Amino acid sequence: MEATASYWCYWGKADQEIEGPVKWHPFAYHSLDVAAVASAFWSRSPAVRRTFAVALDTEESSPQLLPWVLFFVSLHDIGKLHALFQVKSPDILPLTWPELSSSRLIDTALGHYDHGREGFRLSIEELHSWFTPRSRRAKKAWVSWLAPVTGHHGEIPENDDLLPTDYADTAIKAHDANARQAWVETSTELFLRSAELTLEDPPPACNAEARNLIAGFCSLCDWIGSNADVFQYSAPGPSPAEYLESRLEQIAREDILQRFGLIAPAQPYRGLSALLKGNEHPRGVQVMIDRLPLDAGLTIVEAPTGSGKTEAALAYAWRLLEAGLAESIVFALPTQATANAMLGRCETFAETAFGRANLVLAHGHSRLNREFQRLVDTGSRAATEQEPEASAQCAAWLASSRKRVFLGQIGVCTVDQVLLSVLPVRHNFVRAFGLHRSVLIVDEVHAYDAYMNGLLVEVLKRQKAVGGSVILLSATLPARIRSKLLSAWGTETIAEQAAYPAIWNTTALAESDAPLLLPDSERPSQRTISITLSKLPGARPDEALIQRILQAAQSGALVGIVMNTVDDAQRLWIRLRQEARKIQTPVDLFHARFRLKDRQRIEETVIERYGRMAERGSGHILVATQVIEQSLDLDFDWLITQICPVDLLFQRIGRLHRHLRDWRPPGFEEPACTILSVQAEDYELQELIYGDARLLWRTESMLSQHQRISFPEAYREWIEPVYEEDPWDEEPEQVYGKHLAWRDDQTEAEKKAQRLTTMNLTQFRDDDERATSLTRDGEMSLSVLPLREDGCLLDGEDPGQMDDRARAEAMMLNSLPAPSSWNDKQLAGHDRDEDGRIRLTLQKDGEERWKSLDGGLCYTTELGLAKGETADLMDPPSETPR
Repeated sequence: MEATASYWCYWGKADQEIEGPVKWHPFAYHSLDVAAVASAFWSRSPAVRRTFAVALDTEESSPQLLPWVLFFVSLHDIGKLHALFQVKSPDILPLTWPELSSSRLIDTALGHYDHGREGFRLSIEELHSWFTPRSRRAKKAWVSWLAPVTGHHGEIPENDDLLPTDYADTAIKAHDANARQAWVETSTELFLRSAELTLEDPPPACNAEARNLIAGFCSLCDWIGSNADVFQYSAPGPSPAEYLESRLEQIAREDILQRFGLIAPAQPYRGLSALLKGNEHPRGVQVMIDRLPLDAGLTIVEAPTGSGKTEAALAYAWRLLEAGLAESIVFALPTQATANAMLGRCETFAETAFGRANLVLAHGHSRLNREFQRLVDTGSRAATEQEPEASAQCAAWLASSRKRVFLGQIGVCTVDQVLLSVLPVRHNFVRAFGLHRSVLIVDEVHAYDAYMNGLLVEVLKRQKAVGGSVILLSATLPARIRSKLLSAWGTETIAEQAAYPAIWNTTALAESDAPLLLPDSERPSQRTISITLSKLPGARPDEALIQRILQAAQSGALVGIVMNTVDDAQRLWIRLRQEARKIQTPVDLFHARFRLKDRQRIEETVIERYGRMAERGSGHILVATQVIEQSLDLDFDWLITQICPVDLLFQRIGRLHRHLRDWRPPGFEEPACTILSVQAEDYELQELIYGDARLLWRTESMLSQHQRISFPEAYREWIEPVYEEDPWDEEPEQVYGKHLAWRDDQTEAEKKAQRLTTMNLTQFRDDDERATSLTRDGEMSLSVLPLREDGCLLDGEDPGQMDDRARAEAMMLNSLPAPSSWNDKQLAGHDRDEDGRIRLTLQKDGEERWKSLDGGLCYTTELGLAKGETADLMDPPSETPR
């Protein structure tokens, strides 16, 4: 041990409850634990080395890059070399620094010391005592490194005075300063000297993206290096060099990075066929994947719904993994339901591409997903086995925090989780670090509004800045949105009216300014949909259409009906069910306004009855909202939908005759869609939902002129005219005026998103539900917790008798969303709990049915949360069968 080094009396970790005789871990040893993790991670991860090189604009082979990284990582906790931090563990102090335990410190400073921010401030102040910077530019480079490593606890600090400088007597203050200088000298010897570097040599300057990358890397290494189960507390003894060597040997011997789920090398790429079933062959855009440039960049895949875009994206990502351009995959989808549906497909891919990989499901309710919990259980068992079998799993460490959602080999998430990486929430740089070493795949990219697109554009810019890769998938992407996304990557293209399907790859575009097109033999076969436009009051089915729906189901058809509001869906379901009972035909209802536990059950039933593997022969009717619009693999014989913008209409049509089948019921051998629109010129409620009246008017105008829609031509011939900015000759002035107002709102929403990404706010924790509201524009839906009059949940469970974890899970399972507009009427006056949930008291009103005390709201496990007048349309509670 260096007897003269003044930092040995400072603890870095302390815990009186920890097992073993040693209750504290020296500052020097903890700092080296973290540096050892960083060194091991660097050596095992080509993607980490590559992203650092790109972000710092230096050669990956540079012998000076790693020494600077390790040097600054070793300074991440330099703010702990301070008396105000040391007194935070008064029981340990007599063992480490007896003189300090009897000293008097300024009371106003006690309890307010932030070792990250203060460490940064003190380092800047003391630079001139450590060495003499050669120039202002050299000092600026030092600041650009010190800020992210000292900000590893969640917020990159600024240089501001926070605490009194006269916190103790002169001797203690001098002791602190000497300890900091001594540690800088030790770190210099350990990490810089071997590369012939000195403190006078300026490190490479960091831009904003490099700072975020460093902060994320340092934070991750600190989390692992702080794990006392792995890095046990040690009393001072070995020298820093000896200790560092022993920790590096331990990390390699125990394969700690793999144990934590961070490292799992991909298997050699075996072609897209390896992702298909035995009797399937690559088709459509899938045949182009092996021809794509093997280079980091942005790729946009435009292809019809059900054409295999998912497998194509995963295969290309696999190629990038094998080439060392990434080491993980993040698959982002629009909703929790679509993320849940993607989990199983990614599990199959994980076992093929990795053998044994960590697969993380990331959204607010992921821990309630049974399939994901199975992966977590598998990961827990694997941690105790000598040679765990090759399979997908989720290491317990990765599953324990939403901050770690992108640190495994595959993350399946909602797009909100990705957008949080560019928003001012604590530890956003950890998410960003996970994304930067990954191939980011975003599905249904057309589904996001201007605000979310503003955030997505920033994600693309930051991914490009570190040499990352992104794959965007869509069947219905308007040209102006595609151009905006390519422009975010720095790629401009004039090929606005390209053939369809197409793959837009930034490397290929740089050479030819044109997308990659499919060979004629692989172009999608013609698919013609018969369409009927029916203008009805409120765009709701009339009695004649209801009878046709019932007759279709009676003949064995699976009928899907998409309503734009929950209220309309509930009322139609009630009406259909009353009639369907007479012919013993099941009618299902699926929307978002159910308790989560009920929605999960209903979602499983919907996939079972209307999905790819559904038994055919008996008819069923599904009344749903937009929850079935994206990604769910459903297959209807006849589709009925309320009017919506053309791209969303095509998404709904994608659930019609989705799979080839040997049998379709009589009269439904060919796909047919009925579109319901309003009778009046004002779209009223439909306009309120979709915002732009012009999109609705143009879509309806196109529908009125055709009896059939021919795909794939319609993806260009319909979508581009509907979304073009120039007004149509016959376009009503009122519709155009509304469009201009809507366009101004969208422009402001996009600017709002972009402004938010530049702000330095950190009042939101990364796992705070309120943080997710930053990813969506406008008011979020209300969270409602239905309760009995005695305070118990509707199933009789008493939250007051549960431990914290069980209570949190029960609250999540029993909560449901409600429109924000209900805040001032239906839900006015109700109390909220500490998490902002509205406590809605209900009383029993029949089997699986409850009603609010004022009768204004009702909840049933079949109908969900409904207005009282809607629920009253149901049969009397005593007659409700189940």
